[in-house]
Amino acid sequence: MSSTEEKRVEKVPWIPIVVLAGFLSFLAMASFRLLAPLGGQFQCGYSFGIISRVTCVAVFPYLLLAIVYPFRHRIKSNTLTYLYTTGLTASFTLGFGYQDWIILLSRPKVQDSLGLLNVWWEPPASTVRSMLQGGVPTDFVAWGPLIFTISLLYISFFFFTSSISLIFRRSWIDVEKIPFPLALAGNEIIKLNQSNGTQRYGGKRPFAIGVALGFVFMVPIFMARTFSWFPDIYGWVSLAICPSNAYHLLADNPVGSSVIGLASVAVDPISVAIFFLAPLSVQFNVWFWTLVMFILEQIAYFMGYYTGAASLSGSAKLCCTAGVVTTAPFYWPIPSMLGGFLALTIMYIFLHRRYVLDTMRSALHPNIEIERNEAMSYRSMYIMMAISFVLSVASLMMLSIDLLAAFIITLTSCFTTWFALTLIVGMAGFGASDNRMWAVGFMRIVWPDPSTAPTNLDYIMSHLWAQDGANVATYGFGNGYFTTALSLKMASLTGTSNRNTFLVAAVSWIVSVPILMASSVWFANLYGTRVLTWGNCAIQDICESNPVAQASRPSGMTYLTYGAAGFIWTALLSFLHSRFIWFPFEPIGFIIATSFSGQWNGVWSTFLVAWILKTIVLRVGGSSLYERLALPAVGGFIAGVALASTIGIITGIVRFYVPF
Repeated sequence: MSSTEEKRVEKVPWIPIVVLAGFLSFLAMASFRLLAPLGGQFQCGYSFGIISRVTCVAVFPYLLLAIVYPFRHRIKSNTLTYLYTTGLTASFTLGFGYQDWIILLSRPKVQDSLGLLNVWWEPPASTVRSMLQGGVPTDFVAWGPLIFTISLLYISFFFFTSSISLIFRRSWIDVEKIPFPLALAGNEIIKLNQSNGTQRYGGKRPFAIGVALGFVFMVPIFMARTFSWFPDIYGWVSLAICPSNAYHLLADNPVGSSVIGLASVAVDPISVAIFFLAPLSVQFNVWFWTLVMFILEQIAYFMGYYTGAASLSGSAKLCCTAGVVTTAPFYWPIPSMLGGFLALTIMYIFLHRRYVLDTMRSALHPNIEIERNEAMSYRSMYIMMAISFVLSVASLMMLSIDLLAAFIITLTSCFTTWFALTLIVGMAGFGASDNRMWAVGFMRIVWPDPSTAPTNLDYIMSHLWAQDGANVATYGFGNGYFTTALSLKMASLTGTSNRNTFLVAAVSWIVSVPILMASSVWFANLYGTRVLTWGNCAIQDICESNPVAQASRPSGMTYLTYGAAGFIWTALLSFLHSRFIWFPFEPIGFIIATSFSGQWNGVWSTFLVAWILKTIVLRVGGSSLYERLALPAVGGFIAGVALASTIGIITGIVRFYVPF
């Protein structure tokens, strides 16, 4: 039987997938809620969601592939692809450091002296007080409107962003062969599972070494974080390594005091492993542009800027008004993320305009040849994009955001931001955005002068979702981009039907989201404030969406000027890199290096290590050594991390019930 015939008769085990998606989403929320009492944001590094903010490495997709290894003789590659896809969607539903929207939007109800939360989707204040007390049955009638509203938002944005990933699938995966390191790592586990079948896998030994290294890295850290008596072998507890696995230099650090731009250093083997799979050019550009940025900041320091930064800690350098990141003369997040993300998206579409026109022509006049391997026809993709765009805007309006603001948020904090980040995660394995300052720049279109902005729910919710929607993919906006692109990349690697793979992702998402949201409320009512982490303030004080925080931001002209400069520079790098093979600089490395998320997470160090290691591997053994030893070792390491994280989760939950 030919491969085409095999794909035609490929069947999806729908009932097990639906049950698995529901169970995994409930388990994900259980892990998050029951680990909250450990404190220290334990759930960010050990949960069934994303455990590596900078790379978006999640537990479920790799855990599922690893634990079915004993049954590998009975499982086909397409079933393993569906397991990866289902696990991916369930993990991304929870996300990293789960933005607890149900609690975030309801808990301020009891402190709402301004009466801003007198809206139909809010539960009564008495219901919220009962939840905070804990030990009460869940009134799903009262909580239903909020669960429905947030679920609709998550599902609408999933289909909107998924439709775009579907449209560009052939360009990203078949034509350009974008690596998508997260899928490459998972494929190594699949190849191991299939090694005793029709395929041979010569990387068993390096894979096993990688698994062992994953345990060596993860186990001592979660043990030291969980039990005070366990030695802090790596110093992660004493050095206060944050959940992004980066060390922020102390105020008295002599190197940090001398190099004015040096604020943080990543000490994260997970990001080294994932970044190792990125192209050498991207790895080089990240540390190169970081060096350029440090030099420019040092020059600015000698010219009279950043006068107080030399005495600040690394985190203060990044966040404070006297720091070096969000202040003059560079305002890095604005040119890098506001202008850079926008330019990267627009330039990609412009440089691939013939491809886009071909998909549009096929939507009007179906072309069977180019649609042969797609998940659906291009006409269906564009119809899904249009309908889900309208639903996405409507879901934001249901949260008291006006039409213009909702339209802008959907286009910027969602479409352009996560399109650019999908390219970045596909090429570099870097998936962090961070909302510091830049994303709300687009809200200046509606409210040009933040110092006179009204204290009303429209303004607050618009800025909240403009920022947090552009913060982490799993906060609602970028899920469809990432999960669909990664699932389809895995389908390409395993020869699985793109149609079936996308349907598995879509069904898993539809099942996972409402179950996760309902479970969130159920656990909160059961345990009360012991398991809550968000929203202990008035609605106007949430995050950085409040008028006081926005009044301290740069002027609209600063946003426009620096955003335009970043747009032009990124567009120029994109054009030159695409036209001249010899041109060594490209936009993705520049954006990562200068972005707030890149600086906060100190990824220059892990990209530098990955660049050195990959250069050595390719110089010594070429692509053969890379594929035979390096790839299996990375796949094994990620599998080991997922397995060790699961042990850490179980240990932490036991700690919740049985204090040692």
